[in-house]
Amino acid sequence: MREIDLFNSMASGSNVGRIQAAPDARPGSPAGLLPRCAATAIDLVIAVAVILVPLVGLDRILTAAGVADGEAGVIWRTTATLWFTAFFLLYSPFSVSRWGATPGKRALRLKVVRFGTGERIGYGQAVARHLTNLVVTGIPVLCVANVSSINLSQNCRGMHDKASGSAVIHCP
Repeated sequence: MREIDLFNSMASGSNVGRIQAAPDARPGSPAGLLPRCAATAIDLVIAVAVILVPLVGLDRILTAAGVADGEAGVIWRTTATLWFTAFFLLYSPFSVSRWGATPGKRALRLKVVRFGTGERIGYGQAVARHLTNLVVTGIPVLCVANVSSINLSQNCRGMHDKASGSAVIHCP
């Protein structure tokens, strides 16, 4: 009986089961899925460049210096681990807590704010948001749920936004 009611309400044109229209880009309005994904793509390009270029340079330096392969491998792996960890903990969380956005979000005029108040979020909240986002993105069923959450809710908040009390909005 309930399934028929749901079907009839969808067929009659009510809002049940409808995908929300894309939000507008007015300052302060929620940022939808497409600009958020584009910002992430920009940030990924930056991440690859910032992580790989120095590590490739280190490899060239170790080779030119004639460091033995075994020793060079230990140096490279240790440096890579430290460099990746520093980047991981600083790039997104520091950018969001300091300027309200990563470079990718800034390029697309998006900003991460505290939900409800519009204030900038702190570093701890930004780290929690970033870690939650990585977990959600890394598990396929949660990734689908997150995309659905952003796409179908009026305030376009993903699971990581809800978990950290943040929102992504358009900037003036």
